[in-house]
Amino acid sequence: MNFSFKQNFRDMVIVAFAMVLFYLLASKKTQLLERFSLTDTEMQAKVQVESERIFTDTELRKYDGQETNLLYLVILGHVYDVTVGFKHYGPGQSYHMFIGHDATRSFVTGEFDQYTVELSDVSALKGTELEQLLTWKDFYDKTYQYVGKLVGRYFDPVGQETPYYRYVLERAAKAKESKDDSSKYPSCNVEWKVDMGTRVWCTNRSGTGHERSWVGHPRKVAESNAAETEANGRSVQFCACVPEEVSEPHYVPFPGCEETAKSCIIPDQS
Repeated sequence: MNFSFKQNFRDMVIVAFAMVLFYLLASKKTQLLERFSLTDTEMQAKVQVESERIFTDTELRKYDGQETNLLYLVILGHVYDVTVGFKHYGPGQSYHMFIGHDATRSFVTGEFDQYTVELSDVSALKGTELEQLLTWKDFYDKTYQYVGKLVGRYFDPVGQETPYYRYVLERAAKAKESKDDSSKYPSCNVEWKVDMGTRVWCTNRSGTGHERSWVGHPRKVAESNAAETEANGRSVQFCACVPEEVSEPHYVPFPGCEETAKSCIIPDQS
């Protein structure tokens, strides 16, 4: 009986050990399958979230190439390690002003001389300039190592986007959408004569040179953001051949030109 009890106990231990081992192997297999089922983009995002760090202004200032050899640059609240670009970003180099703090605005304004806290504020920039900032951010995403986020205008203390950052992204998206919209219709034919002025007209081959089934009417295309137009003191405009059924507000007839006209004489711009 004593031998039988010991044998049974040993068998139970072996079975329990086998069950635990099976569970561990199955769990590991699931993790591996999950890992390899992710796309490259998803995996990169997963690794980025797991490894990113949240910086305060004080912590970030340590990475200016003085206290340590590391150089950290910020754009739109995102922090990148640009140490490998020392010849550009190191102390005494052309773009060292960008290191150790957020000078996002300078990427489009060229304010390189001296850092001020206001350089992180991009609210006064035009929509097209905000779109340029996203292009710069894309450059750093592809060129340098992303290390984390800076608490402040763009991210809160737990790394979540602030309303300010969402507003910036929304304005940039609208600028891109407006630009895409303005190029979806072909440009007019244009000629200028001393005794006539500028003439614009549409045919079924205007713009691209390829024949299409419709002709369209000459329309002036202006900036959709009136505030930007007023601030610039000018209106960005050109002529597009627009289908008759289109009534979008930023496509308007030229002064003195009938809505149904295929050809118009427009005043010369001084």
